[in-house]
Amino acid sequence: MAGLLAYATFPAAPGNTADLQASISVSDAWIRWLPANLPAAGYATLHNVGERRATLVAASTSDYGTIMFHASRNQRGVERMVRIDSIAIEPHSQVSFAPEGLHIMLTEPKRSIQPGDHVLLILRFANGQSLPVQFEVRRTDGSAVKRVTGASGG
Repeated sequence: MAGLLAYATFPAAPGNTADLQASISVSDAWIRWLPANLPAAGYATLHNVGERRATLVAASTSDYGTIMFHASRNQRGVERMVRIDSIAIEPHSQVSFAPEGLHIMLTEPKRSIQPGDHVLLILRFANGQSLPVQFEVRRTDGSAVKRVTGASGG
C-alpha cells in the first residue's frame, strides 16, 4: 500500500477571510506504462480535508509532451474516452483517478520511461496553487517493480 505522496495547504482567497483553507493530499500515485511510446495513464487519489472546494485544472511534467484529464465512458455499448477540463474535489471528500475511470492521459514521452522510474507531475489548481507529486511508473498490469539495492552485477 502506498503512503502519502504529496500534501498542500491552500490559503484563503485574498480579501476573503471567511474562507477556510482547503487542504489536498495525494496517495497511491502511479502511471501505467505501455510499450512503443503508446500513451500512458496516470492514477492517484486526491483527498480534500479542507473546508473549501479545490478544482484541479491542469497538470504538467517535463517527461511528457501532452497531459490531459480523461474519463472512460460507456456510450451506447462502446467504451470511449472523454476529455475533462477540470475536476472539483469537494470539502471532506476525495476523487480517484483509476483504471477504466477518470485518468491522467500522458502522451509524447520526452525520454525513455520504464517501469520502476518516477515521473514528477505538477498538479495545478484553479486558485493558482500547484502541487508536485511523484508518480511511480508501473508495469502494464499495474504491478510495481521491486528495485534491488546493494547488488553487484556485470
